[in-house]
Amino acid sequence: MLKTSYYHYFEFSNGIIYLSMEQEKSAIISLKQGVHQLMARCTELEAQKKELLNQFAAMEVLLISKNAEIDELNNKYKVLKMAKSLEGASNENKDVKLKINEMVREIDKCIALLNK
Repeated sequence: MLKTSYYHYFEFSNGIIYLSMEQEKSAIISLKQGVHQLMARCTELEAQKKELLNQFAAMEVLLISKNAEIDELNNKYKVLKMAKSLEGASNENKDVKLKINEMVREIDKCIALLNK
C-alpha cells in the first residue's frame, strides 16, 4: 500500500516553507513545549519581581528610619555644640571676672597707698 503524504505550506516574509504532517506535528509539539517553558519562566520572574518589591519596600522603611536617626543625631550635635560654646563662654567669663577682681585689688592697694 502506498503511503500518501500531505504537505502544508506556510508563507513567511522570507519565503515559503513546506511541511509534511509529521513535521507539522513535531513543530506543534516543539512550539507547545517552548510556550510551557516561557510560561514557567514568566511565573519564576513574577515571583522574583514580587520578592524584589518586598525587599525594596523594606529598604525604603529602613532608609526612612536611618534618615530620622540622622536628623536626631544632628539635633543632638547642635545641642552639644551649643552647650560646649556656652561652657567655653562661662570659662572665659570666669577668667574675665578673675582679672577684674585682680585689677580691683590693685586699685584698692593704690588708693590705700595714696591715702597714707
